[in-house]
Amino acid sequence: MFMVSPRKKNRFYKKKWIVFFDRTLVVCGIFLLGVFRPDYVVIVSYFFTIPYLVLTRRTNLLNHLMIASAMAAAWMIIANSQYEYDATFLRFHNLSLYPLFAWAIGLFGVYLLYFHFEHLLRWRGYLHKVSLLTLLYVPLLIGVETLTYHVFHIMNTYTTSYPGLPLCDCIHAPIAMQIAYLAMGPLFFTVCLLFGLEHPFMGAKKRLSR
Repeated sequence: MFMVSPRKKNRFYKKKWIVFFDRTLVVCGIFLLGVFRPDYVVIVSYFFTIPYLVLTRRTNLLNHLMIASAMAAAWMIIANSQYEYDATFLRFHNLSLYPLFAWAIGLFGVYLLYFHFEHLLRWRGYLHKVSLLTLLYVPLLIGVETLTYHVFHIMNTYTTSYPGLPLCDCIHAPIAMQIAYLAMGPLFFTVCLLFGLEHPFMGAKKRLSR
């Protein structure tokens, strides 16, 4: 696993501007979907994230990105046949790259936002933490899906005949697929915990408090 000096991590985390840049990059990434080709946006965003984490001295967050990527790949192996976007979107051996990279960078992006709030829970347990993650993930997922479907007109034509979620009319898919969408965030968070990847600065704080 990637490691960073605890002192460097704590000192860097105190710089409030990193919170601003993290949030700005997530928001810009979402709105760029409506400006450029969505598949290009998510792929460039994914590979931009790696040097961004290195430059901001948070290389241990690459572990979370790796898990998000593995989960996105596993999901696409299961559900690739349920995706059909614009014929010009990039594919690799019949694998649609847009949802693959969108899931990878999307899951990681939510965690990037989450860990700036986790300190509010201090040493509370799993249920409190996963609840906080879910409170961020579900509204963000529904908001992005609504925006991309109704405003940017990015549609999975294979599943458009299915009803969307009530009120927002988004995530047009079979019920099982809708449930999977809503569960992906909490599942990703749980897998990270199982691998011992909590808040990237939490371990250092625990050691310093002893």
